[in-house]
This record gives sequence, structure tokens and C-alpha cells, in this order.
Amino acid sequence: MHLDERYALLDVTVVDGLGNEPREGMAVLVEHSDITAVLPMTDYRREDGVQEVDGNGHFVTPGLIDSHVHLAGGRAGMEDQELGVLMEPKLVRAVRSVAEAQALLKRGFTAVRDISWNGLYLKRVFREGSLPGPRVIACGPGLCRTGGHGDAFQYDEEYVVRNHFWAVLADGPDEIRKWVRRLLREGADQIKVWASGGDNWANDRNRDQHYTLEELQVAVAEAHMQKGTLVCSHAENLQSARDSVTAGADTIEHGEDLDEALCEEMAARGVILVPTLVLLVTWFTDFAATTDAPIEHLRPQVFLHRDVDAVPDADFGQQYAQGVIDNVRMAREKGVKIALGSDTVFTPLTPYGEYSAREFKALVQYGGMTTLEALKAATHTAAEALGMAHRLGSIEAGKAADMLVLTTDPSTDPEVLYDPATIRWVITNGRLAVEDGRLAW
Repeated sequence: MHLDERYALLDVTVVDGLGNEPREGMAVLVEHSDITAVLPMTDYRREDGVQEVDGNGHFVTPGLIDSHVHLAGGRAGMEDQELGVLMEPKLVRAVRSVAEAQALLKRGFTAVRDISWNGLYLKRVFREGSLPGPRVIACGPGLCRTGGHGDAFQYDEEYVVRNHFWAVLADGPDEIRKWVRRLLREGADQIKVWASGGDNWANDRNRDQHYTLEELQVAVAEAHMQKGTLVCSHAENLQSARDSVTAGADTIEHGEDLDEALCEEMAARGVILVPTLVLLVTWFTDFAATTDAPIEHLRPQVFLHRDVDAVPDADFGQQYAQGVIDNVRMAREKGVKIALGSDTVFTPLTPYGEYSAREFKALVQYGGMTTLEALKAATHTAAEALGMAHRLGSIEAGKAADMLVLTTDPSTDPEVLYDPATIRWVITNGRLAVEDGRLAW
């Protein structure tokens, strides 16, 4: 199918992304790249020059948004993870990242917030319209301390600095300030910081804080000097999350160790939680328990002899998963906004598109949301996390025409949006991008 510059989707059911009940018998009018009107069919009047598209039996939602991905272009499993990716040429990773972004698009994700070098340049290519792809709200690589989550002790430090795909090493206020400015110079829309560890290697335990309050305050203040620039903070323990909120971070990534007081403060400040539920709840069963390698080899404690015997087992994995679930439900009860973010990072470890769709189901299964609430988390709230709610995340006049046209009602069953066969069309910026699972240009 071809869509003209002016068209109307007629007799559709609109699920607007704002949490409202579906509205049947609606018309959605688009001109160029924007939605110009959403009105009942009884109010619709035919106009010359407007292409009419029969949408009877179809459902229109905003395009889905994944607010935490890494378009790293790597291929890795549990045994090698980022270590093998670091050995590959940057150009190979960059080319692969195009296919990764398009895989997200095919699953209905019309916008993503990316943490990688590649995202800084993908957003330019997709914006040009020469290739189909989602909108990429680019952080560029995140800020990491030396020896932190984005470091790799198996390689020389200079090699890591030259080749890492989603991190730069920055220590102390001056280096942090300089790197924020460098990233903004490259076109970063947001700034990512690793306030805590993330369990990638021995010096990267998630229970350790990695940036001081002073360092976080510098990162946030420098980013916020460029108006509209948001800061997302990886914070997997309470103190790092608390200091990130105090410093003025706009979103907390993962955030599985909050308390009631901090949740109340986040709700009051409008700080959004991106809980990456699939990754955290299933990390032991999906990753640690699926490889023949002993888990102590996957997270080698070569520097920290005191931790050699601290090997997590299935009981620990189950307790941790339940803690993640209890934590996100507490945050919701306290009024914290929740946005969908999958932390998709490598294929085949976290398949692009499919893993984001799994996160949608997880918001219902683990987060306790209704399907409509999960849809809002995946659209309007995620658009807020991207700093793009003025343009994205809902079916309203004046918003960009990033839309899904579905064959099945997505408002009551999360399996509908998980199933790519239900997606008839993916529309980005008013243009048909995917039709029945195939790229349309």
C-alpha cells in the first residue's frame, strides 16, 4: 500500500496511549508527518486531495517506544558477552546496528532511546528517510568510571577507550564535564551515567556505588545547561539511586533497590523508573542457568579474592527476582511513573524487537499493570522518558504520525502486541514503514 501526503484512516478503533478506553468508529487524519485530527466518523467530512484508507476492523495505537536499548551491533552469548564484541571492527558493528534498529521497527517500536556510539549516527540516517528505521533518541555512550560497568579488565585500558561500543571512561568532575560536552557536540539528546555497577565483572558489582554525589551533580548540571537534555542514571542500589535523584537525574534505569521514601520523592519530582523487568527477573533462569560454563567463570572474581566463594545459586536468583517484582510494584503504588525499557544489548542474548515485546508483557506479568496501563508505559510515559512527549506517545492532533494499525484489539491482552502477526502497518512520521512484517521502502 502507498500512503499519500494527506490521508485519513477511516472507521478505526483508537487506543490513544493515554490510558483511555478504546474509541470505536473513529477517523485519524494525517497531513505530511503529523496527525491533524482524531474525530468520530459522524463528524468526518470528505475533502479533495485526501486519500481515504478503509480501516474497518482495525485498531490504531501510538507506535511503541523502548526507552532503554543498546544498538551495539554485537553478536555475543553468555560465555563471551561484551568481550568478543570488543574484538570486532567498529564498521561491522555499525552496519549490524541498522538491522537491529529495523528489527525493533518490525515489532512496532517506532522510537527508541539508545545508549551506544552507533545511535548518534543512526538517528541522522533514519531522519533523512533514506532507510526505514525508528526514531533514535541518542545518548551516545554512557559515562562510566575507570573499572566500572563499561570497562573490560581483560583488555588494555587504551584499547577499551578506543573501542568500547556503549561507554566512555570518565573520572572526577572535570573529566565528566568534558565528556558531557563532547557527547552533546556529537548530537546526544540525553546523557547516560552508570551511577552503580552492573555485575559485568569483578569490580562491577551492582551493590557498589560508582559515582559520588558530586560527580553525578556535575553530569546533571552540565547536561541540563543545554535545555531539554535529560539524564538517565543506571542505579542498581539504593544509595546510587538516591544520589542520582538528589543530583537531578530524570530517569532511573533498573532501580531494583528503592525504598518508600525515595519512591515518594521520585513521584513528587516526576522522575521516571525504567525497570527493565525481563532482564532482571529472569537473569538467572534465562542467562546464568542456560550455559554449561560455571557461573563463577561468567563473572570472574579474579581481583576480589574475598568474593570467590560468593557464587549465586537458584535460590538467590529466585529471591532476587521476587525482590525486583516487589520493588516495581511498590514504586507504582507510590505514584512513580514507569516507562518500558528492555535493555536489549546483543543478539542472540537479547533478540532485538522480540525482547522489547517481552518487556511489554512483563509490565503486566511482573509489574501488575493492566494491558492499557502497560500500553501507556510503552507509549506516552516512554515518550516522557525520551523527552519527546510533546511529539510522540499518543494519538492526538498535533502529534507526529508514528502509529500502529493492528488487526486485533490490543487493550486487554498483552499477547496481542507481542505477536507481530497482529501488526498490519507500522507508520513512522506519517510514512508507511512496515507492511505485514516487511519493510515498505
